[in-house]
Amino acid sequence: RAVAVGGQALSLAIVLGFTLTAGLIALSQPLLDVMGTGVTGPDANAYAKSFLLIRAFAAPAVLSISAATGILRGYLDTKTPLYVLAAANLVNFGLDVILILGADLG
Repeated sequence: RAVAVGGQALSLAIVLGFTLTAGLIALSQPLLDVMGTGVTGPDANAYAKSFLLIRAFAAPAVLSISAATGILRGYLDTKTPLYVLAAANLVNFGLDVILILGADLG
């Protein structure tokens, strides 16, 4: 039963993640207008829209990781999420160094 519920949680996280991504892409400018980026100038609005769209594509992964962490906690395994989080942070740091300093994308 627990495996079935875990599978449902992951499936729901993926579906909701892609739905959220589609919604953020479709409604990016109206959402930014509500947040007030239109009054800060076109440059700020362009940066905010770019950031929102990049973050929107991360939604399925973020929700899936959250669901997987919950599933593992349900199995009383709290070490694996810690290891995954540590590895993800190391990869993030490495890519930051390579892309920001090495490829001059920062």
